[in-house]
Amino acid sequence: MRTGLVASALLVAALSPSAARAQNRVSVEIGGVVSAYDLDTAPGASRSGIRPASTIPDPTSMTPMSMAVAGVSTSGHNPAGAIAAAEVRPSILTDGGLLFAVGFRAGKAGLGDGATALVGGDLSIGYQHRFGHFVPFIKGMFGFNSYDEIGNPRGHIMDLRLDAVVGTRLYVTPKAFLAAAAFAGWGDRYGGTLSVGADLVQFYRRGVMP
Repeated sequence: MRTGLVASALLVAALSPSAARAQNRVSVEIGGVVSAYDLDTAPGASRSGIRPASTIPDPTSMTPMSMAVAGVSTSGHNPAGAIAAAEVRPSILTDGGLLFAVGFRAGKAGLGDGATALVGGDLSIGYQHRFGHFVPFIKGMFGFNSYDEIGNPRGHIMDLRLDAVVGTRLYVTPKAFLAAAAFAGWGDRYGGTLSVGADLVQFYRRGVMP
């Protein structure tokens, strides 16, 4: 009887979900990013929609209402100092906790009138660990943003960026997940991302494909 109990315990352990849980994943995410950003502008064009100090009127000659809006340029060529873009991000997560990803983005440099097209890419590496349906992660990300100079369509800017990223995945099915992250650093000053994704390939601990 003791032999039968041992055999049953081994069978249950072999078939348990925790034993068959995927340990290595190849995934892809599709989502969006919004970030505060210092945009390069052409001479004579103000940055981030703020007027140069020399153009701000004397406060003694202004009404309270006009003082409240004095620092904001109404010119259509001075978009807000931020970027917004769609992103596609393939990634690899391993049993040992390694997270490696490549990102591609396309969107707008500046928000509002005068915004220009933006494209970019990045590489990131970090650490992740699964807790039930959650996979929190932390990583470093190095990349670039390329866009037309604000106020000068013939000018082109390429900025490098280096960010620290903290976020998590929430698996809503065995393969599909939602992801959210916040970042801050040099280039992309600070911002966040939201995305949906799925595991394209899952390798199980026993080497069995799903």
